[in-house]
Amino acid sequence: MKIIIGSIFRLTRLFIIEQIREPLALFWSLLAPPLLFLFLNIDALGTGVTSPEWYKQQASWYLSYLALSVSLFGFAMYIIGRRESGFLKSFIQGNAGKNLFLCSQLLASFLLSVVYSIIFIAITTTIYEVDLLRSIILLLPPFFIVSILFIWSAIFLSVFPITFSNANSFVSIIFTMMLIFSIASFKSDIDYIEYLNFFNPLSIATQYLSNKEFQSIESIGAATILLILGCYGAIKMKIEPVWNRQ
Repeated sequence: MKIIIGSIFRLTRLFIIEQIREPLALFWSLLAPPLLFLFLNIDALGTGVTSPEWYKQQASWYLSYLALSVSLFGFAMYIIGRRESGFLKSFIQGNAGKNLFLCSQLLASFLLSVVYSIIFIAITTTIYEVDLLRSIILLLPPFFIVSILFIWSAIFLSVFPITFSNANSFVSIIFTMMLIFSIASFKSDIDYIEYLNFFNPLSIATQYLSNKEFQSIESIGAATILLILGCYGAIKMKIEPVWNRQ
């Protein structure tokens, strides 16, 4: 058991180092969210209306965005990229090796998402003079749940026999659609947009972070489906690259 745990932490450390070497990923996950938060809430600066409760409502969407982007681009795309490079086929032997790899990659992505969220909260609460400790207490526990749910469900994408380029396009389209419908709900009261967001993981996570509860039966069903998809992906994950199966 000690050997397995030690192997998981060594691999996790390597995966974290590999991910933080990507400057573009760091920009979208580390710098873009606080900058966007500042620009979209600039009218609240110096008004005295900010509070941990106000901050929780405003920051929930950005933290949900962080969890979603890390799960898709920092986790799912890394798995597909390693598969298509031949890494998984060369170094994973049997179910034990696959489980070791998945646990390490899951832990690495989760730790990175937590670090990104803490940095985001620290920067934005400092700018808006909101109590840092209170904000962390309000937001981090539900963020842990959201992040784990997103990362776990993202394993499902490893089931598809697609190249890294096709996977990148597919994931980008999914991510963009989630963003569009989620942002549209803030600017519009159109019924069908609100209903679609009952199934939108980004909107579900935002509501959960804001209120620590799911808002509808549809949202509960969508969260359950994400859990099931993650289980299916963990069992059926493909380790052979597409070119090797053609």
